[in-house]
Amino acid sequence: MVEKEEAGGGISEEEAAQYDRQIRLWGLEAQKRLRASRVLLVGMKGLGAEIAKNLILAGVKGLTMLDHEQVSPEDPGAQFLIRTGSVGRNRAEASLERAQNLNPMVDVKVDTEDIEKKPESFFTEFDAKIVFCPVKEALEVDWSSDKAKAQLKRTTPDYFLLQVLLKFRTDKGRDPSCDTYGEDSELLLQIRNDVLDSLGVSPDLLPEDFVRYCFSEMAPVCAVVGGILAQEIVKALSQRDPPHNNFFFFDGMKGSGIVECLGPK
Repeated sequence: MVEKEEAGGGISEEEAAQYDRQIRLWGLEAQKRLRASRVLLVGMKGLGAEIAKNLILAGVKGLTMLDHEQVSPEDPGAQFLIRTGSVGRNRAEASLERAQNLNPMVDVKVDTEDIEKKPESFFTEFDAKIVFCPVKEALEVDWSSDKAKAQLKRTTPDYFLLQVLLKFRTDKGRDPSCDTYGEDSELLLQIRNDVLDSLGVSPDLLPEDFVRYCFSEMAPVCAVVGGILAQEIVKALSQRDPPHNNFFFFDGMKGSGIVECLGPK
């Protein structure tokens, strides 16, 4: 950690050199706000690793990576902070060395406790908390009004894909698995038909080949979505630019993203 600071500058000469391009982009005051911020990141799979990378490189004061789960055989495919041979280790601990090496000026810490066991006082230590909320809570929209029904017909297909995955997880208590690819593919197609029929939308909105993309994290998708989410955190901490309103969907097969404003329940 660099302790020396320029008189009245708020950041050191080393930091000014490290973050020169960012300071030119969003200004010294915004960088100073970032440099004073501590962030909690919950979940260190592929997406979490991308968010961690971007925030560490941006130059926050500190980042705590919290994850109580162990590294699975699938994790290294999309989680670049985890070294080969780390299966069975705690996911956050296995990510620490490479995360810290990205920027020694940032205080990177690990917490291996389950977030459900944390007292409320724990969260007051941080200026920003990145917690992946339940998908059901995030996607629950009342489509019964005429205005909502009109919006429904213009909503990106990615929204409905997430609804299908949510229903699968609710019914099976897990995500689709490569070990049961045939069975899970059939169930995903049936859920697609049921979910879209219940919303009054043609099942053809999600072509049958969508099931091929439901069985693992895709590293390029994690990179794009992690970049967008980290950008939103930087906006909040630096007090620069308004946030997206209110959903960002990215289609990894088309390579395009869209911001949707979905009404409250």
